[in-house]
Amino acid sequence: MKFNKGFFNWAAWLTLLLAYVLPYQSTDGFAIHYGYPFAFLTTYNDNLLKAKITLLTSTSFNMGIFAIDVVIIYFAIYFANELLIKWKSKKS
Repeated sequence: MKFNKGFFNWAAWLTLLLAYVLPYQSTDGFAIHYGYPFAFLTTYNDNLLKAKITLLTSTSFNMGIFAIDVVIIYFAIYFANELLIKWKSKKS
């Protein structure tokens, strides 16, 4: 298996896009978790904090979970491409 930079780039962008497109998860009404298949982005409800909050202090981005999500989506794209190549060669 050879590493494909193009697939990795698509996987990273697709991971970020899926965080905004797919439904989110709210566990306690205070934090909202985004990301697929694992939540890597969390925003906190600043109404409960009753303070002047900036976007950077009310958001948590977990790079480790993001990297895991990118790797999972990379392998999904890679194996889907391999299946497509085999299907096309078998068809012709």
